[in-house]
Amino acid sequence: MKTSTTLDIRTIADGLGVLGATVCALHCIALPTLMVLGSAVPTVFLGDESFHRLMLWWVVPSAVLAFALGCRRHKDRRVLLLGAVGIAGMVLAGTVLHEVMGEAAEKMVTLAAAGLLIAAHLQNFKLCRSDSCRHGET
Repeated sequence: MKTSTTLDIRTIADGLGVLGATVCALHCIALPTLMVLGSAVPTVFLGDESFHRLMLWWVVPSAVLAFALGCRRHKDRRVLLLGAVGIAGMVLAGTVLHEVMGEAAEKMVTLAAAGLLIAAHLQNFKLCRSDSCRHGET
C-alpha cells in the first residue's frame, strides 16, 4: 500500500530539485550573456552573493528531502552518491570557490554539480515510479 503523502512530498522535492539545479545552471550561462548585452538591471540581483545563498536554500533542502525519502526505499546508492557529490559541489561553488579558485572554476563546478543533481533527481524519480520500488509501504 502506498502512502500518497510521502510519495507526493518526494515527488515535489524531486521536481523542485531539478528546477533549482536547472536555474543554477542557467544562471551560470545567462549572467555573462546578459552583462555582455548591456542589460545591467537584471544582473544586479543575479550577480549578488545573496542570490547564490538563496539558491542554496532552495536546492539543498529539496535534494536532501527527495534523496532521503527515495533512497530509504529503493536503496540505490548511485542516486545517493550522485546527489551527495552534486550537493557538495553546489555548496562549495556557492560559498568559497569564487574566492579560492576564481569565477571560471566556480561556474564549471556549478554546472557539473547541477548536472549531477539533475541526474540524481531524475533517477530517484524513475526508481520511485518503478514497480520494484515499494516507496511508502510499511
